[in-house]
Amino acid sequence: MDNIEIKTYTAQQITDWIDSKSTTPSLSEALITKTRAAAIVNNPYMSPDDPVVAAIFHGNQPVTFTAIFPDLINQQPYVWFSTLWCHPDHRGKGYPLIAIGTLVEHYSPQKCMDSYGAPETIEIFKYFGHQNTFFPEYKHTLITPVPLSIKKTIKCCIKKSWAAQINRKKLKQHIGGTDYVIEYTNRIDNPTYNFIQQHANKDLFPRTREMLNWILSNPFKHTAPLIQKTENINPFPDNEENYWLSGITIKSNNQIVGFYIIRCTSQELSVKYLYYSPQHTNLVFNTILHHILKLHSTSFTTRSLSLSDYINSYRIFNHRQTIQISYSLPPTFPVNPAAQPQGGDGDAFV
Repeated sequence: MDNIEIKTYTAQQITDWIDSKSTTPSLSEALITKTRAAAIVNNPYMSPDDPVVAAIFHGNQPVTFTAIFPDLINQQPYVWFSTLWCHPDHRGKGYPLIAIGTLVEHYSPQKCMDSYGAPETIEIFKYFGHQNTFFPEYKHTLITPVPLSIKKTIKCCIKKSWAAQINRKKLKQHIGGTDYVIEYTNRIDNPTYNFIQQHANKDLFPRTREMLNWILSNPFKHTAPLIQKTENINPFPDNEENYWLSGITIKSNNQIVGFYIIRCTSQELSVKYLYYSPQHTNLVFNTILHHILKLHSTSFTTRSLSLSDYINSYRIFNHRQTIQISYSLPPTFPVNPAAQPQGGDGDAFV
């Protein structure tokens, strides 16, 4: 094997580096940006002595990197692998397995999980005895056909404008006269979290209030390009595309009837977490439609089939596809066949 050096960094070492108190020369923004590092170490379940980052160096240059963040699911501690990158010149040498294995050995295979796995990462976690499970995500897009003439261009625009007016009119008919309030927040209070708990019975990974607030309070990516994506010179940028997250509470007659977290870019709106009382399903779904139209989103994603079908009925988008999202879970992790994962921040957060 090449002359390599394996290094791990604890949460305290990374915190000291962020605060410019570090005496660890190998920690630099060539390895991980400080904003991304801050997101990881600010996790509510992170302990100072926990190893967070494992890196492999070749000739004093980082060639492989992986990182984790902790979670508390059903009162049990777990860690998620949120990042994996390997330099293209050093693939096929087993470095990702070594880096991941270094952290798995510390936390134990039964406490480690991975989401959005590339084929390479799926195989790595199979080595540790993990089972791979797929869940659907629904993506809606507005695909405008390319017109062959100016006349067709005008006709297409008129048809699109007419359809949008019809959709807005239909939406107003459905929610008009309803006594409801939309509130935006980046902090979940006790009444809101109590509502979430009441309607989280189908969550595969029930989020604690602390975890949800952690997601909302870190408006930048926690993850990085996976092993096969190396377009960037720095594989761990602060933000590849500007986006914002917001928690949205829906109240009717001063009672919470829905709560969801949305992620918005200039083109896409995604519902990352969704909780609602069954008797107010249409009201909550209509407020999501309202955001889609108001923000002029040309694509929309959700993991809720009910919401996807509802959005589809309005014909705002003309294309829907089902994407399979992968999770590598330890064999001891209880998987309810009726449960669905919800997630999270702007990128690949669980």
